[in-house]
Amino acid sequence: MTKPLTARGQLEQFLSALFLREELIELRFIESWLSQSKKRSRLVRSAEWLRPDDFIAAHSDLTLFARRERANMYFGVCPRAKVGDADDHSIQTIRSVWCDVDHVTADEAHRRWNQAGIPRPSIVVSSGSGIHGYWLLQRDLTSQAERSQFGTMLPDFYRSFGGDHVQNVSRVLRPPGTVNYKDARNGRPPLPCSLCLCDSEVRYPLDTFAPWMPRDRRETPPVAAAPRPRPGIDTSTVHPEATTLISRLDCPCRDRSRRDFAIVCDLLRLGLSREEIWSLVASLSKFESDGRPYFDLTVTNAERVLQSGPASRSPLRSAT
Repeated sequence: MTKPLTARGQLEQFLSALFLREELIELRFIESWLSQSKKRSRLVRSAEWLRPDDFIAAHSDLTLFARRERANMYFGVCPRAKVGDADDHSIQTIRSVWCDVDHVTADEAHRRWNQAGIPRPSIVVSSGSGIHGYWLLQRDLTSQAERSQFGTMLPDFYRSFGGDHVQNVSRVLRPPGTVNYKDARNGRPPLPCSLCLCDSEVRYPLDTFAPWMPRDRRETPPVAAAPRPRPGIDTSTVHPEATTLISRLDCPCRDRSRRDFAIVCDLLRLGLSREEIWSLVASLSKFESDGRPYFDLTVTNAERVLQSGPASRSPLRSAT
């Protein structure tokens, strides 16, 4: 039987998957609590920038300090190039796709990801109040164009499963091996932030996340195929963006199920009914080959995801 990792061991395994030994990690120390139903916070001490080995070596001292000050410890998900780097413009390397899902168990988070057509994460962390997922990329994103494309993908990616509303590339999250002291000032018990899964061998190409890329950033064939809705359906009677959406169902794609799901989500956001969507897509992609059962399963999962997360409050995707 494998002996469970200590808090320090969890941190060490986690950092080794996300950072190179020479890279800098930004650390922040913040107390947060509720006062008259409003969120309050204070910066407990100035941010620090440490290399992974230094962070691990300081783990015991940082843990004692956090306990004494009820400080939540946060780390920058992306490596920092130099001391002081803390905003989006300073990020030069992106190594993973990440997310924060509040108030869910690991099982619930996996169910949401699966329904949204998202593969299993490389790393899963229980934050004490939710779940963090990390999908390691096969290669670092280092160009400005890649980082910009990545940043515009995150909002739609989060919305597909009801993730947190903060998606900036300089995002900070709780590292495993630390303690969640949220609202400890009011007597809320401290909760461990722990490592549930860490498999650094599981890595994904960026195009795995193509369904959540803004449409004008996705690679398309030089000549777009014309949409082929069922005879008798007048697309001019529905939302004008529906024609553009269903035209994507004719484009070549490595994972048609995931692409179909993303487009059905978009059509639902436009306000189309289940039967209107079926009329538009029935002769396209896997809807044509697998028929109504496949469509019913896809649209049911899409409705459930949209109803369970922030996307249900917005009929259209962000234009960013």
